[in-house]
Amino acid sequence: MRTSDAEMVGILSASGAPGFNATRNEELLSAVPESLRLLHYTRDSIPAEHLSSFGFYHDKIGNIHLDGLTTTMQNELMFAIWRIVELGGRVPCAPLGLLLRELAATSKRLQRAGQPFESVMDYTPASWRTELATTWVRRTKQLPNPNTLRTILSPLDRISKLLWFAYDTRPWWQREIWDLTMDPRIPRRPQEMLSQVAVHWHRLQPTWFRQGAMFYVKTQLEAGQLTWASVHNRHNALLPFGEFAAARNLPGPRLTPNPTRLRPLMLEFLGETRQTKTRHGKNTGKPRSIGSVAQITAAVRGLYAFMNDFGPEAAAAVGDERWTGIGPEYLRFWRPGDIPRVHKNRYDERHLFTDTVMSALASHAHLLGVPRPLGGLGDEQGMRILLLMMATGRRINEICMLDLDPIIPVEGPTPDGGNIAKLRYQQTKIVDAPDTIFVDQEVTAIIAEQRRWLTEHFEAGVRPKYLFVKAQGNLRGQHPYKDGRFRQQLHHLVALAGLTEADGTPLDLGKTHRFRHTKATGLINAGVPLHVVQRYMGHLSPEMTMHYAQTLDATAKAEFLRYRKITTSGSASAIEGEDLYELMALDSRTDRVLPNGWCTLPPAKSCEKGNACLTCNLFVTDERFLGVHEGEAVALDQLIDNRQAAHQQRTGQPMSENHVWLTLRRREQLALRTIVETLTTQTDDAHEPIRGAGEQTRISADRRDPQESQ
Repeated sequence: MRTSDAEMVGILSASGAPGFNATRNEELLSAVPESLRLLHYTRDSIPAEHLSSFGFYHDKIGNIHLDGLTTTMQNELMFAIWRIVELGGRVPCAPLGLLLRELAATSKRLQRAGQPFESVMDYTPASWRTELATTWVRRTKQLPNPNTLRTILSPLDRISKLLWFAYDTRPWWQREIWDLTMDPRIPRRPQEMLSQVAVHWHRLQPTWFRQGAMFYVKTQLEAGQLTWASVHNRHNALLPFGEFAAARNLPGPRLTPNPTRLRPLMLEFLGETRQTKTRHGKNTGKPRSIGSVAQITAAVRGLYAFMNDFGPEAAAAVGDERWTGIGPEYLRFWRPGDIPRVHKNRYDERHLFTDTVMSALASHAHLLGVPRPLGGLGDEQGMRILLLMMATGRRINEICMLDLDPIIPVEGPTPDGGNIAKLRYQQTKIVDAPDTIFVDQEVTAIIAEQRRWLTEHFEAGVRPKYLFVKAQGNLRGQHPYKDGRFRQQLHHLVALAGLTEADGTPLDLGKTHRFRHTKATGLINAGVPLHVVQRYMGHLSPEMTMHYAQTLDATAKAEFLRYRKITTSGSASAIEGEDLYELMALDSRTDRVLPNGWCTLPPAKSCEKGNACLTCNLFVTDERFLGVHEGEAVALDQLIDNRQAAHQQRTGQPMSENHVWLTLRRREQLALRTIVETLTTQTDDAHEPIRGAGEQTRISADRRDPQESQ
């Protein structure tokens, strides 16, 4: 018996969901294929294409017989058996056969006692347990062995859950449990992440709050403003306010009959939210984080903002008129400053895997696939997922949800004689973002090996939907490999291989996004153009990619110091490279990075010269920007020619070299020519530093004969 099924059935039983219906019972039977409408499920009667879905583990009691049940119960059991097969599960023949034998005997006993029934739904699972145990005792004159009773009852909760969902024909959002597997009506994306399948709304109390929240989230899900994963987050964020409302017995959606008490009440909730201890995870026992508080308050504000706009519609849908009249005061019960702002930590070395760690992972990844008897973890799929994450930097769900055939061939070899291809992945996070990347032979080989593994583990004729599949209850390959299981396997790998961080602590592989950040940072540090990195990472804007451009401080500093810095006069900077780096604080002050060099203005000061960098004594550059400066020189020459021609046409006279605009451009021309000449001809011998070089360039340009600058 699966605890999740037992819990779910108990919730459905207590919720008052619709039960047995004769018309619906006939509809259940019509949903079952003709070939599986059987009274006796045996090795000989089950169609060959479905035989693998039945677990015949015992020669004597493996068969399933329905002839001792009522007609309506026969329909229900045929439907339940078909749903197990349809969902890719395996019918537990031996336990189910024993259960049906006891159900038939119990049915006859109850009929003799004047307690006839028609459906499995006429009793709750708990009541069935009592009746089945009673039948056993009366027949054997002794209590059943606990293990035997557990075996007999193991399929009961699963069958009851399938029937509860099948009989409940209410709108999908009115069910206290939203389950993608059980209800195909729930909106979802073509490729939906299923790490969390069910949302248990029954946990949200009181009833008026739960009903309003369900309608609110349902509307946003249908409108595409929420995804299935964010539905879980929104539900969890609303739970604390439900607990607060239930504990204080708040009268309804308006929270308090006295409007002046609204803001103090909500500030009280905010205070409790900030002080409440975390119940799960590594921060158990500590007050909630600022991010968690912000998420909770955003969910509550979002609900009341929605009700301010759509209160009448919500009231009609949930049958509670109290949701009407939610006025603007419910949009202001928290004001700016009440809720602390969330400050994201900038990326640094802690978010990256070092080369040493990546090498250790690569050398120990095979332990994931080694069979358990040989000392491994027996998970070949997990091994290949890890290798693909290291090679591509894709998100974990993008790898777990790869299609069966994700490779798009690309014609022609690479310059080094190899072959490349495109990998198509499921872009589940950013709408309309790129969903393909170029990959090399290593990646295509890993994918080819995984496809061979699928061929060996699935019967002929079965075509799995995903490249990486759930290991159990997935005979048709309909469900992807769970990201939660992968994280568990990584945890076991760290313990098995003794992998550690640089400080000796166990390697943290739980945050799989570190693979992505490591890949992006590696590409940027290798000099790959930003737009190429943006495309590879699947980002819509350069700003998203720049989120990863916070490279290692040591790497950034070493790259900065590789080249000698010169000023606009072509002379070496008067400040040593180490001091220059610290002065500009380039590890945190990217506002000192210019398109063609750097500004050495101290961070505490502000620039009042606009775009006059090329004639400023605080401007420095190096040979990496040679191409940029050459382009600037050509563009500036063209600009001067165009402006001089326009001036001639407008005034009828040539532009004087003393013209205020041309004078400044000539200074920039001289600086650019000097910079380009110096960067083109410089050797490893450093020039003597000249202080205020940019200023001297301006002075000499002012004193020079204007004709000489042309």
